[in-house]
Amino acid sequence: MLETTLPGTTAHADEIGCRREDRPALAMVIAGTEMAAVATSTYVAFLAYHLIVWGGLPKGLPYGWICTGLALLYGAICLADGQYDFLGAEWNRRAFLHRGALAFALAFIFLLAVMFITGTVTSYSRGTFLAQFALGLPVQIVVRILSWHAVELARMRGYWAAPGQLVLVFPGVEKPMRLLERLSSRQEEIRRIYYLDQESPDAQLKNIPNESRALQCESVLLLFGADGMDAVARAVDTLSEMPVKVQLLPIGMLDLMNCSRIGYYGRARVFEIASGPDWAVDRLLKRSFDLVVASFAGVLSLPFMLIVAALIKLDSPGPVLFRQIRHGYNNRPINVLKFRTMAAAQEKEFRQATRHDPRVTRIGRILRRTNIDELPQLLNVIKGEMSIIGPRPHAVSHNAMYDGQIARMSRRHNVKPGITGWAQVNGLRGETDTFEKMRARVEHDLYYIDNWSFAFDLKILLMTVFSKKTYENAY
Repeated sequence: MLETTLPGTTAHADEIGCRREDRPALAMVIAGTEMAAVATSTYVAFLAYHLIVWGGLPKGLPYGWICTGLALLYGAICLADGQYDFLGAEWNRRAFLHRGALAFALAFIFLLAVMFITGTVTSYSRGTFLAQFALGLPVQIVVRILSWHAVELARMRGYWAAPGQLVLVFPGVEKPMRLLERLSSRQEEIRRIYYLDQESPDAQLKNIPNESRALQCESVLLLFGADGMDAVARAVDTLSEMPVKVQLLPIGMLDLMNCSRIGYYGRARVFEIASGPDWAVDRLLKRSFDLVVASFAGVLSLPFMLIVAALIKLDSPGPVLFRQIRHGYNNRPINVLKFRTMAAAQEKEFRQATRHDPRVTRIGRILRRTNIDELPQLLNVIKGEMSIIGPRPHAVSHNAMYDGQIARMSRRHNVKPGITGWAQVNGLRGETDTFEKMRARVEHDLYYIDNWSFAFDLKILLMTVFSKKTYENAY
């Protein structure tokens, strides 16, 4: 058995244990600071708004207690979400900021819901609400940035230390160091890496608990392939003698682990590989988002779409709408609607549009370049056949062309197709005349499915409107 001790991980056990115990106190200080900042900033906003706009303070609602309750709600949401776990998977500045801002917004929503239930919401000034949100959110973001830098500075200066982690590499795992560096930037947490031999892993495993207790580790990560399940089972049994978390990472299923969760078959726990919004609440949220956006956009754009319909009829003979059968959720065929952009006789047989395609009409070229030709698909969204955000639906013949050539291509249909998607906002739209272009589009679609969140949908929607890449390769 080979052992590797990474540089910088040889601190004395007592010193590590002592510094690690400072983490809960540090987390409480950060949480208290943020809650105090939220309460203070929202109360200052209340004072400023009423003194400047109305020239005096109102009587009735106890705004001081309301601001305190808002801060407590914010802190409770952050604690429940594990945002003060300095060593968690989400402890990076970008995610830390995003989740903090979301927690701040949720705290306001919960506060308004409580006030609505108690009948006091009508007394809560809308101007006060807007002023509190406008001042409180930037203050929360600034305090969180300063907190993040303070925690990282304390870690680098040794005021607290990350808990140790052991790594067991089973036979058949290639380039484990490169894999570990790709999965986590916190390599200083790894106290030691054990490389197990093919012939005698059991004898090696017996020595690991005694050697590792002095390193004060909280978790053991097992890297293994499909052929090592028997050895993994024995390793887990041996490691159960230590008060550590045993983490299993099957290398062959690494790409699918991002969308996995623990489920149940009867009373037995099993791994479930989910795709897209799988929880009932997530599906309800996404469907509600689709209906609200599609209905609102449809009503607003209806006069404009009538004008576009008239221009299409004046530009060339043929119907206004073009219908094409494409694959939807679970490979079900759906009729996708678009404004007709080609000569009517040319759109019967599928052939991807190319740059300067002679089949495209004059008005059609403008519609395709600006994505206006996709607006009728709002009706597909309202009918439940499509979503606002999702992988773009390909023609049936187009899917058949690449079926079997691109791995897991059919997983695109594990969610509803969308009017816009992650591939499109990254410039991967238009003609897929090469295998590499199609594979890149599919990879982006699968990334969206495996990393779906409501915030991700909102990001794609905003990028669709404001990102220049969305309009690249549109012809």
